[in-house]
Amino acid sequence: GVGEKLFGKQSLSQDGVWQRLDLEGEEAANALQTIHTLVPEQKVSPTPPRARAGFISHRAFGGHCGKLAVEAEVLTPLHIRESGEPSFVATLADGPVNGWDFFSMAPPEAVQRGPDRAYALPSRSIKGMLRHIYSIASDSREPSSDISRLNPSDSLFGWVGTGPNQAIMGRLSFSFGLFEEPELAWFKVPYPYGEWQYAGGQWKHAADSSAAKMLVGRTWRVFPHAPLAPIVKQLDDFRPDTFQARYFRAILPGSRARFTIRFWNLDEQELQRLIWCVALEPGLAHKVGNNRYLGFGSLRLQILPDSFLIDWTKRYADKAEQEWQLPIQVDEWIRPDVIKHHTALQRALNAKQL
Repeated sequence: GVGEKLFGKQSLSQDGVWQRLDLEGEEAANALQTIHTLVPEQKVSPTPPRARAGFISHRAFGGHCGKLAVEAEVLTPLHIRESGEPSFVATLADGPVNGWDFFSMAPPEAVQRGPDRAYALPSRSIKGMLRHIYSIASDSREPSSDISRLNPSDSLFGWVGTGPNQAIMGRLSFSFGLFEEPELAWFKVPYPYGEWQYAGGQWKHAADSSAAKMLVGRTWRVFPHAPLAPIVKQLDDFRPDTFQARYFRAILPGSRARFTIRFWNLDEQELQRLIWCVALEPGLAHKVGNNRYLGFGSLRLQILPDSFLIDWTKRYADKAEQEWQLPIQVDEWIRPDVIKHHTALQRALNAKQL
């Protein structure tokens, strides 16, 4: 039993419903020094565990598990609206006008927010941004019909269907991306603004036109990178002068944030795609947040050296972190040949004009 495994053959005495062992002095010290592991050395499958229905299971670890440490650099002003009430409100003749601060780790009630705020990229926004690119890179245009027939994006990021036993958690976990001393500024965006279109490296005003759409695979909309449109105005403070505009604070270029992505039970191709979708290729960048059409929200991500894969055999053996955390060589995982719509993504995510 467990007692014999821990302490060898010892005589136990009855103590109510329990069996009791009393050790003192040198005998107790020797027993503690010779404790054996309760389980034998475990071997983790090189492939993710699958349930009978065919989906990748969470019941055990297998395949590739680890953590990506990521740094985000803002390339064009970035705005993600704060949760809850607007921090600023002004009243004009046409009615109240809201002034929205950037998302921060703060209460939803405006009166409870202090002057010193921890601005951050919400984990939900990071996940949505990367899931969109992963859906394109894996050509996940076909909806998942049931849990046994998940498209690649739903399989990795999670899926909720209809009926019993038709939902599965994703195999990725995203942290918030806290900014370090970001610089912010107020912006005014009048609307409607669809008559402004970016083409040929410049913004043009085309009367009676609608907002241009770039579609990849005739399915996924992608906002091309561009400098801010001429209709956008940077302000010194929140002083609204019209009801027909949005007023918000955005984080300015050069600001940086860090977040992590924990992953487990990925097969090789899933990890290759994930790393490509995070790091991209030189000259490419992401888009996130509000008013992306007008040039806001360009973001460059870099996978940091403290990212790692987990060697579960050493982890289960209680080895030191430096032994079971295996550094990720990002260049070795970047495989454009596993990226669907690769050429279209290169064109859509091109940020060299910034």
